[in-house]
Amino acid sequence: MNRITTHKFIREEQRYLLPNDFGRWSRNKRKMAKPFADLTARYFLDSRIRKNIALLKEQQPNRVLGETHCHSTFSDGSHSVSSILKRASRLGLDYVVITDHLIPGKFLIDNIVTSAKEQARCLHEWDETYKPVKAYPAFEISTTEGHLVIILDPDYLSVEKSGDLALQFSDFDYRFVSMLDVIPRIAPFGGISIVAHPEKKRTHPFGASISWVKENLLGLVDGIEDLSSGHGYQENYAEDLGLASIGSSDDHFNLLTGTAVTGYDGSEHNDLISAVKARQTEAVSVENSLQHLLTVARKIIL
Repeated sequence: MNRITTHKFIREEQRYLLPNDFGRWSRNKRKMAKPFADLTARYFLDSRIRKNIALLKEQQPNRVLGETHCHSTFSDGSHSVSSILKRASRLGLDYVVITDHLIPGKFLIDNIVTSAKEQARCLHEWDETYKPVKAYPAFEISTTEGHLVIILDPDYLSVEKSGDLALQFSDFDYRFVSMLDVIPRIAPFGGISIVAHPEKKRTHPFGASISWVKENLLGLVDGIEDLSSGHGYQENYAEDLGLASIGSSDDHFNLLTGTAVTGYDGSEHNDLISAVKARQTEAVSVENSLQHLLTVARKIIL
């Protein structure tokens, strides 16, 4: 899975930017949580999510719904690319964006390229009774201000083109840079950028502040997460900032995928990227019955 466990190449003055939640104890806590998450998804959440998504589509037949922020075993997620894509299809989602981490010195661009190739392989060899979801090559990069989700044109899932990602972003493998340095890089890939979990605090840069976004990113960034079931918040940042409204789970356990999604009108836009660029998306809460339990779980796992 191309995991990187050393950050010896990170300059001393940038080591404070590294996350402190990838140690052995944190990994063990995630392993212990995985069986519970699997059982909860299978016997409790899946039927609820599937029913609610079907109802949302019944109310608006042209509505396209999908997950825009989740993680696989190519970074710190607990499930394979294949498992995530198959479950998303069973839930009735139209698309899923796997945003594995690009963290300098820990998870490198090669992980992202390999994940993209694996997604392409899974979809090409699809043998499920449910129709396949649409996938987008993407990653979540750690910057000096916080995390930024990058979603690129689906063409870059192909084996022929996925290597171009490494050429463009490999110089971020061992140095932290600003969002202002990252966003201009995505234009050749027909991509979009989304501020992830704004205002959420960790010991390392995690969620960029709204004041910084307002001062520096307007006119550059495309969207912002208004709703995150994984972080337990719902806000109205997008309307205030004139950005696309994004709903997501930040799922690491293949549990919350589908509980908070991004929707758009499929009769107006042929893909997520077009809808985000037009600022015509909505953050949709699908299922929130686990939020009280998750509040406790976050304190234990994080």
